[in-house]
Amino acid sequence: MNRPFWSKAVLVVVCSLLGCNDGGSSAGPVQTSGPGSSFAPKQSAQALQAPRHPDKLYMPIPDFFPEGIAHAADGTFYVGSYSTGRVLRQRPGRFFMEPFLPASTSGRGVVGMKVHDASGTLWLCEVDLAQASPSALRAYDARTGAPRGSWPFPPGGGCNDLTLDPRGNVYATDAYLGAIRRLRRGAPQLETWATDPSFMAPPGYPGLNGIAWDSGSIAVVKYDSGDLFRIPIQADGSAGTHTRITTDAPIGYPDGILVQSPGVLLVLDNDNGRFLRVELSGDTGHVSLLASGFDNPTTLALHDGDAFIVESQFDHYFGIDPSPPDLPFRVKRVWLRP
Repeated sequence: MNRPFWSKAVLVVVCSLLGCNDGGSSAGPVQTSGPGSSFAPKQSAQALQAPRHPDKLYMPIPDFFPEGIAHAADGTFYVGSYSTGRVLRQRPGRFFMEPFLPASTSGRGVVGMKVHDASGTLWLCEVDLAQASPSALRAYDARTGAPRGSWPFPPGGGCNDLTLDPRGNVYATDAYLGAIRRLRRGAPQLETWATDPSFMAPPGYPGLNGIAWDSGSIAVVKYDSGDLFRIPIQADGSAGTHTRITTDAPIGYPDGILVQSPGVLLVLDNDNGRFLRVELSGDTGHVSLLASGFDNPTTLALHDGDAFIVESQFDHYFGIDPSPPDLPFRVKRVWLRP
């Protein structure tokens, strides 16, 4: 690690402690939506006085390239590395992230993540970066990091993102085989919960991506086409007939999604660096822009009603932008409260 990196890392810690701004970031400013929007990032006097996480979470590790983020009810954040498989944790009241899960020794990375608070479990999707072995859904003790189980995907499949329903069942998108896999709480293996030809992407392209439970249905986006689907959960737990939601504006290349409130989705448009809000009404959705200017945003978490968005900088990792990434890697807070 070179000296300039460590100099910047020290500055980051000092800024976290003293509250200085991030004027040195070269990732570009985050642009909010138009005047008068109640979703424009801003800080109220009450918010400034209340104990809270800083406006950004920093990962001063040169090869980290974050992808997944998870948030626990106590305010703890977990961020996973696509390139190394590490997971870092930041607990409330702390000004820095700490090691939680070590880097992989077998070339595996971490993507989608969620915390199940009732059982104290950190769930994550693990992928083989060389695509030589199946990816897997994994579970860890959210307090100690002790492994709790691993459930492999079918050969050729790719665990991409995941969500949980109120019963603790886990639903995970299979990016390459056009399916949603489910792990019933306490079940020994994954099952195919929903699949359809419309979920498939062209060979080599990721398809199904972000997924979220929303009032008895599953919402899921398809990265390559920008499609948004809703799948009802039947009384017996099986998947009902899926519906493609028609939006009044494109959602680009959607990655991570979250439910802000029933029928309201928060969506990240990865390639275009946008943060969107989609209000559902029947089989249609109204799209509004909350913020833009992010560097390949992948996933997000909500804390105190605000969004924390991962900037993966994957354009640097995959060589689309040959320049080095802008260090340290960041998770940016977008203020959603009026």
